[in-house]
Amino acid sequence: MTSRRDFLKATAAGGAALSISGLSPAFAQATTASKSEVVAGKGTAAEIIPKILAKMGGMEHFVKPGSRVMIKPNMSFANPPEWATTTSPEAVYTVAKMCLDAGAKRVVICDNTLRDPEICKQKTGILDALKGLKGAVIFTPQSAQDMLFEEKTSAAAKLLTKTDVVRELARTDTLICLPIAKSHAAGRVSFGIKGLMGLIKNRHTMHKDMDLHQAIAEQLYYFKPALTIIDASRALLDNGPAGPGNVVELNTFGASIDPVAADSWGVSLASWNGRKCEGKDVKYLAHAAKLGFGNVESGRITEIRV
Repeated sequence: MTSRRDFLKATAAGGAALSISGLSPAFAQATTASKSEVVAGKGTAAEIIPKILAKMGGMEHFVKPGSRVMIKPNMSFANPPEWATTTSPEAVYTVAKMCLDAGAKRVVICDNTLRDPEICKQKTGILDALKGLKGAVIFTPQSAQDMLFEEKTSAAAKLLTKTDVVRELARTDTLICLPIAKSHAAGRVSFGIKGLMGLIKNRHTMHKDMDLHQAIAEQLYYFKPALTIIDASRALLDNGPAGPGNVVELNTFGASIDPVAADSWGVSLASWNGRKCEGKDVKYLAHAAKLGFGNVESGRITEIRV
């Protein structure tokens, strides 16, 4: 069991990498540490997420006063929360409120939805959940809205050498991934890294013109999440990502500063499409680990229970 003091020491050590790599301290630590930690627990979002974050130094460790935060949930499908195709509204509200309580000036809940954005906001329950939460807004840029995206390039990427990303990211101080745990027909599973495709304008080309798994991994050259919180309150075990399918209530949440480790931990929670597997068996997670974005091997991931 790692103490809160040890956790903060490890994160502080990551801050030293900032001057070298240009990454956020949390992300730099996650990509250089020999092992990664996932803090997890069972309970409702309102009960367990604050406990998890307290173990990680508090939300104020990630969110500074006056800053802008982007929360990236799964919000693409116009389905009710019970289908487990979208992040639970309770989790979105809890994380958004914690960011505001930590001093964030603005919290942007952002997803380039695959279905009609207005219907998605309503059907998922996220719109109602955030009503009255001053400082939090839902932003659903659509691929046809060119002005809301900007082209970025990466010399390090082999396939995703350029892509149009949500322009709002340039104003974002802290990016938090908040995915639901679910199966995926093309990607096997969909958690935080796969969900980042919701910040890209043209996802079709990643499916059509590239090796999808390599392209998914290379998104991490463009997005550097400071924190990933896996919402496994419910899990869609098959027929993902759109459902409907077999849903199991796990009442579990897990968080990490290592986006690869967070997803790899999520894979271990259930059998997906009738098959039990490890994070390293998911191709895009294996690619992301090989590229140095985090740990995928279970032996390099420590689960800390709260």
